[in-house]
Amino acid sequence: MKRFLSLSNKRTVTIRRAILAGMILLLSGCIADEVGGIWLVTEEFSELPSSKDYAVEVLFQAGDNWQAWSSDGWLTVTPTEGKSGRNGIRLRTASANRTRERRKATVTIASGGKQQTVTLWQRNDYALFDQREYTVDANGGEVKMTFQSNVAKDSLLIMYLKLGWYAWDADSLSTTRAADWHGGVKTLYVSPNLRGTERSSYFMLVKSADRRIDYQVLDTTWVRQAGDTLGASGEPVFMP
Repeated sequence: MKRFLSLSNKRTVTIRRAILAGMILLLSGCIADEVGGIWLVTEEFSELPSSKDYAVEVLFQAGDNWQAWSSDGWLTVTPTEGKSGRNGIRLRTASANRTRERRKATVTIASGGKQQTVTLWQRNDYALFDQREYTVDANGGEVKMTFQSNVAKDSLLIMYLKLGWYAWDADSLSTTRAADWHGGVKTLYVSPNLRGTERSSYFMLVKSADRRIDYQVLDTTWVRQAGDTLGASGEPVFMP
């Protein structure tokens, strides 16, 4: 014969299960206290953002004095030691990940000869020029900038100074200090330099979610142009 639980019996079973779960949880804490171990309250985290100064907290129960450390310098731990009982440590990304790969760090918490670890991954947002510097002679000419990136096209911009001695090709021309990048190659036209001194300008690849208002600089390159000493000395200069 099948037996059916009444509503009151179901509530009793639920209460008993809750009490049992609480006893198991309490027992876990007691075991940690007795053996001087570590009982983690916080589950492992998913990926952290690629940005700097992002922080998460790890909570744990320690049965003895404890120490904590990170396996890699990009992830810091605060504090690094403490006493038994309920504790928490703050994990912070000390630098942004602008590389071509995700990166991993392991945080170890040790107490009473036992250890627990928490593994964290940091995402990567990168946009990298293929050259650190482009040089142009005094006669001017073209500079073809190439780059690689995993940032979405609608979020990747180039920021530069409007100095008047260079201009983008027709596809890149912009009336602002930031131009959209729609490919891996952009051409810059540099005018002749009739001065006797070198001139230079920086160009930054930036990630911006709100279009030029708030942005993150991902990489920088420079364009340097030599000066025309003959033109600067007062000699006649003939331009075609």
